[in-house]
Amino acid sequence: MNYTSLLLDLDNTLLDFTMAEAHAIRKVLKLNGLPYDDKTVKTYSDINKSFWESFERGEIPKATIFTGRFEKLLEVLGRQGDPKNLSEEYGDYLAEGYFTVDGAFDILDYLRSRDYKLYAATNGRSATQYRRLEGSGLYKYFDMVFVSEDAGYQKPDKAYYDYVISKIPEKNRAKMLIVGDSQSSDILGGINSGIDVCWYNPNGEKAVYPSRYEISRLAELKEIL
Repeated sequence: MNYTSLLLDLDNTLLDFTMAEAHAIRKVLKLNGLPYDDKTVKTYSDINKSFWESFERGEIPKATIFTGRFEKLLEVLGRQGDPKNLSEEYGDYLAEGYFTVDGAFDILDYLRSRDYKLYAATNGRSATQYRRLEGSGLYKYFDMVFVSEDAGYQKPDKAYYDYVISKIPEKNRAKMLIVGDSQSSDILGGINSGIDVCWYNPNGEKAVYPSRYEISRLAELKEIL
């Protein structure tokens, strides 16, 4: 395929969200006198993921996520606390999550050398994602960055990709490729918007939706592009 424009997911595709999340939640829990062991960190991660997936399915508004996940965590822990304060502290620490996925810089250098137009396509809070991109050193690789909060729509909504396409030079969807790890946002988003998808699947998970390509390491993109 003669692609010209790549829509690259950030969290757990280029930026290591799992590590950033653990770093942030552990700090918040410790600061507030709550358990911060591995089990509690995983409990939060599972709760957070479930809230975002509910949002992506259109079941809850985005505003529900940020305090709702901490209300749920406190409930599970049987502890008292201020969910709004916990959420704000977490957001601050998450923005410091500059960890990158193995091979991220190498593949971006390669794609740049091949003259692809590179666009970051991510759900999340704008301020957080920009800080993480800049702090990690990845920001310089992108021609433009599209965060769902700025777009007014989120992946996998077709309207999100319509918004992205309205802002970039390439208008032919057949010349675009989405690269991402999430079945519920990236893969389904590609299906909804009529854009080919390369599923980054480092953990060998079972597919829910079909994608044109599948890779387990970012370096494998070199065999496609």
